[in-house]
Amino acid sequence: MAKTQAGAQAPAMDEAAIAEMRRLIFDAPIVELAQSQGISIDEAVALRVEKNLEAAPLPIEVSVRPIEPQGKLLGFASVNIGGVVIDDFKVVDGKNGVFLGAPSKADPSTRSGYRSTARVTDRGLQQRLDALTVDAYGRAVEKLLARAQAVQRPAPIREQMAKAAKAAEKVNAERPAPAKAQEGRDGR
Repeated sequence: MAKTQAGAQAPAMDEAAIAEMRRLIFDAPIVELAQSQGISIDEAVALRVEKNLEAAPLPIEVSVRPIEPQGKLLGFASVNIGGVVIDDFKVVDGKNGVFLGAPSKADPSTRSGYRSTARVTDRGLQQRLDALTVDAYGRAVEKLLARAQAVQRPAPIREQMAKAAKAAEKVNAERPAPAKAQEGRDGR
């Protein structure tokens, strides 16, 4: 019984220690961090900078170039991760939705005949990239549709003239015919 109580208290203490360490690294004055860790001010500054860089999320941008779908391939994407751009990711429509496939190049020494030139090893990052890809693909397709609608040219002039002639005939047919008045001639 004593072992289970001690085991239950250990995670709570670990969480408290972690919370205190986070407070020291991110919020407390540098002097307090240096004193608590027994390090110099310069080392405390370096520690804070290092931990802040580790905690900072990387800015990620995905731009998609849609193509006419070829099987499951919907387009190609470029991924900008913190200033490093990787081109030629594949936008693929899989059984679980749209996802970002790794870029590859031909390699006859492999079983598939292709070799990946970049890989995403972190599952969380892959999910984030997939979500950004879906959004970027949707925006790119909307932009293409808007551009296609804006580029639609009016009908050729002959079609416009024929349409106008039909509309004029219809209007003229609805008008009453003018009455021929002979009194006007007789009253001269």
